Amino acid sequence: MFKLTSLTIVTVFTTLLAGSTNAIQIVYDNSLCVDRSLTGVSCSNGENGLITKGYTTLGSLPNFPALGGFPGVVWNSTNCGACYELRYAGTGRAIAFTAVNESPVNQAVLCTSKFLELTGLTLPTVPANVQAEIRVVPKSQCGFN
Repeated sequence: MFKLTSLTIVTVFTTLLAGSTNAIQIVYDNSLCVDRSLTGVSCSNGENGLITKGYTTLGSLPNFPALGGFPGVVWNSTNCGACYELRYAGTGRAIAFTAVNESPVNQAVLCTSKFLELTGLTLPTVPANVQAEIRVVPKSQCGFN
């Protein structure tokens, strides 16, 4: 489990909400690519959870498998289902992903296939520190109304 301070979370979200882009380390997690129950991620139930909004599995989300983790997206977070855009300078590509889980501070986690699509890298030769620019985008860019 990751330990985030309130100040860190507020700083990250305040900066992103200002509309500017910020550098963040990106990593991948194949479990975000599997159509499994939402009960296994931070944004499961609760008033702000995705199950409460009628979704049951990762695959039921509009832009599956473009899913990921972001700092501070904990259980019942108002940022559950938020849409973020990652832009990787190495390819010039951008991917919008739906936040469904928490990640460590200064790190975004993507489904493996989306990470590879964004970066143009191949396994197992992915460098340990891959940086991208991140910003908040409208939920419509992640397929939500």
